[in-house]
Amino acid sequence: MLAVLTFIAAANAFPYEMQETTLDNGLRVVVVKTDGAGLVSVYGVVGTGSRDEVEAGHSGFAHFFEHMMFRGTKKFPSEKRTALLGSLGVDDNGYTTDDFTCFSLIGPKEALPQILEIEGDRYANLEYSDDDFKTESRAVLGEYNKNFSNPDEKAYEQLSELAFDKHTYKHTTMGFLKDIQNMPNEVKYSKEFFKRFYTPDNLLFFVVGDVNPDDVAAQFKKQFGGWKGKRAVTDVKDEAGLNAERTRQVAWDNPTQERVHVGFRVPSGTRNPKDGALALLLKGYLFSPSSPLVKDLVLDEQLAEEVSAGYDIHKDAALFPVAARIKDGKSGSAVLDKIQAALDELAGGKVDEKRFDAVKGNVRYSLLMNLTSADSIGGLLAWASGPFMDPHAIDIVLGAQVAVTPADLVAYTKAHFNKSQRAVVDLKFSPKVK
Repeated sequence: MLAVLTFIAAANAFPYEMQETTLDNGLRVVVVKTDGAGLVSVYGVVGTGSRDEVEAGHSGFAHFFEHMMFRGTKKFPSEKRTALLGSLGVDDNGYTTDDFTCFSLIGPKEALPQILEIEGDRYANLEYSDDDFKTESRAVLGEYNKNFSNPDEKAYEQLSELAFDKHTYKHTTMGFLKDIQNMPNEVKYSKEFFKRFYTPDNLLFFVVGDVNPDDVAAQFKKQFGGWKGKRAVTDVKDEAGLNAERTRQVAWDNPTQERVHVGFRVPSGTRNPKDGALALLLKGYLFSPSSPLVKDLVLDEQLAEEVSAGYDIHKDAALFPVAARIKDGKSGSAVLDKIQAALDELAGGKVDEKRFDAVKGNVRYSLLMNLTSADSIGGLLAWASGPFMDPHAIDIVLGAQVAVTPADLVAYTKAHFNKSQRAVVDLKFSPKVK
């Protein structure tokens, strides 16, 4: 039996009709019918990210399974799967975040039955040998080494570790280096991780394109209906905010510009969407390229080459990170002081209401303007829904943004962005002594 719900978000931001189907095993499918150029996008959102890596010594496994999901099954080994999708004109990909993992397939709508056959098989019957596991774990280590040869990636890794004591947001999505290096020895654990979190009740699919929603629901029942399993419960608790500034100096072996990364812990953006909406507004209000602070630092004073904030909504209390690349010969501490002064000024009640309204409009319409194709619609729905595991997350967040006021932004900044609540990483070139 299928549970089906259809509604039209006429009064909300998302402009398309959705048909939601829940299979008996808990798997959810959302179909968005569009008139798009004969293409269909299929986005699978697994409600598991690095947040769920609670066992000591086992960080990085959510990202690792993003890799392993392309290893194939008995029915569709990796080479056969790749060749078949290529012959159908289907492009597939995946990414991992702190809170969820996403897989995407985009191709002609005529390929949808075969896409779902392949997908249903790999979720229920993923198979890999010990050698496959060890090969992929070495590839993950190579990806880590490549990513963290970037000074900003290394600074952010250090900032996360500095800002948290116990919460799994302490490590990046890639995981701790020592855990990645040990991954080849964790074949048994990997299969336990997969069984605990790759379950039908932990999976939300979006199918977008010129398709028949009832036909799509029937195909999902055929290909996924026999899959069993229940998601394991992850006991992750928020940490209290910092009450004293934390700082760390990071030495960089090769010549590079100074980097200053500062982070503040902010509340969950899913439990109270107003908090998530305010964080996104603060990101645009103070740290977008058009903000007075960024123009002052980059153009007028020329203290920094780039200043930006990297916040995304998270399930739990998370970092609001700000990164600055300092110009040669300039002072990172001066940039940090100006960033804090702008936050303090806002917390003190000074708000440009015209800019506040402009940022609210920009956040809203920059999202909605992405709804131009089957791929962009599916991608936006997956990205927005991942932390919530709710297909209506776009409307939830944008609805919360409509309601917030300049006074709310002042109160939010005052509560969470004091100097004593921050963690700071200062990365500088420091040549090794030979």
